[in-house]
Amino acid sequence: MKLTLEKIAEFTGGTVRTKREITVKSASLDSRRIGNECLFIALKGENTDGHCYIDQAFAAGAAAALVEKGRYTGADAIVEVENTAVAMGGIAAGILRERGDSLIKIAVTGSVGKTSTKDMIASVVGGHFITLKSELNHNNELGLPLTVMKLEEEHEALVTEMGMRGLGQIEYLSEIVHPDIAVITNIGISHLETLGSRKNILRAKLEICKGMKPGAKLILNGDNDMLSDEVLVRNILNEYGADGIEIIYFGTEENSDYRAENIHGSNYELLTPAGRRFDVRLQVPGVHNVYNSMAAVCAANAVGISTEEAVDTLSVFGEEASRQKIVEMPWGFIIDDTYNAGPESMAASLSVLRDMQADLKVAALGDMLELGTLSDVSHRNVGSLASEVANVLLAVGPQSVIYYDTFAGQRKMHVPDSVEGARILLPIIREYAQKGLKIGVLVKGSNAIRMNVISEALINNFT
Repeated sequence: MKLTLEKIAEFTGGTVRTKREITVKSASLDSRRIGNECLFIALKGENTDGHCYIDQAFAAGAAAALVEKGRYTGADAIVEVENTAVAMGGIAAGILRERGDSLIKIAVTGSVGKTSTKDMIASVVGGHFITLKSELNHNNELGLPLTVMKLEEEHEALVTEMGMRGLGQIEYLSEIVHPDIAVITNIGISHLETLGSRKNILRAKLEICKGMKPGAKLILNGDNDMLSDEVLVRNILNEYGADGIEIIYFGTEENSDYRAENIHGSNYELLTPAGRRFDVRLQVPGVHNVYNSMAAVCAANAVGISTEEAVDTLSVFGEEASRQKIVEMPWGFIIDDTYNAGPESMAASLSVLRDMQADLKVAALGDMLELGTLSDVSHRNVGSLASEVANVLLAVGPQSVIYYDTFAGQRKMHVPDSVEGARILLPIIREYAQKGLKIGVLVKGSNAIRMNVISEALINNFT
């Protein structure tokens, strides 16, 4: 970005407290990470208040600061606003508004798979257009504006991820971006505890269309029971005033516009709406990546990239771009998928473990949180699926006792937390490794369970 303080005030309804001409070219929430010609944004968080670090930011070289009214009386190079978090959205919306139709804008949401899908789309689109994408977990009301503030004149496409914790949040993000193309990967049961029903989850995800114009394209998973109900989807879109949006379906069913056939692991044959067939060979494992890659092809075609080019790019899309990491070990491998977990992503990760070659397969599974009334049955279903895939189960966390009770494999343990889980699992892996067995270990659970403690312990003690 390249913005004067006057332009920032225009975008935010704020007031400039200096008569000097100041232009900023970057933004930061961290006073310790101040770049060249940087705008420091003083954000009040749960544990700290950025207003306490404004002087530190200026000392580190900040060109200006965005502050809340009446909170700072020091240097004059400031823009005062009512709320800095809201002002971030205003800045992002203003930047995109001024870019107009010269920028391709793609947004991705869904209960699971949105980050991998976003990365695949960015990889494919990035081969044809200079592309900026959301990094890390920058998918909320703070992260998305920070992404937009990295936009430069040379960028031709923006690929964003939109997350939510409740109704109204994706609408807010969509009204900032106004996507030309939106992708919804699926509707699962994550956030069921907050939203109460899968229909409400569908409604929340479809808010991505509230900022879209007639003629925009909505790409949906045709194998998902909620998204495939086009009458229901259209009714919600009409209620949202999102008329004239073209819906494109991908999946394995015959009514999908883009269809995957002859699936073997993550390799498949893609049938396009024109009736052409393409062999797709992915480096990333798991049938869930079949769906992610189909969404990427749909998005690529929507911006004028040929299917041939999209498939070629996807064939070299690597694991380094995915949250799911496969780590080679002296005794086998670890599927490190500890970022988060829900029933759908648990099933996807277990399918990866199932498809990989090993003499002994271990599932180290933590609690799945925020599932509301479906928590027990969801944990029971995952426990049953683990029985079909793994020989050994390590269940971590209070709710995971249901995995333990359901699991019917050779050996199972239940522990209260990941620290105890690491302590117990290390000698077990060592025991089997000494027998010369090739071992495959899946480590996965909700963020709060800190399953990364287990994967890091395995990596650090055996490499």
